[in-house]
Amino acid sequence: MAGRKGEENRLSEEAALAVMLTGFMQVTHLALVELIRCRGGIGPWFDEFQAKVIHELRNPLTEDVGMSDESQFTDVTVDMTNTVFDGAREDSINESSGSRHH
Repeated sequence: MAGRKGEENRLSEEAALAVMLTGFMQVTHLALVELIRCRGGIGPWFDEFQAKVIHELRNPLTEDVGMSDESQFTDVTVDMTNTVFDGAREDSINESSGSRHH
């Protein structure tokens, strides 16, 4: 029975992490869309900002994570970041062309 309780805790921790990551991605997306709006649209600055963010993410995240895990986590984080930037870019383009979707 103890093993089952540990598995339930692990699953609830994974679910909580998924919810937190999804929320963080949504907040980041909304912030980027607002930044694009405030800057008058997408320009070279947006690609430069994305490159800067990716560069910063490639630096070591924590000292308590092994090299192979850190590399895997960094790759996933970079992929998620690119997804958020691409979504903000797409929403901005759709908004400026007059077609809005959700």
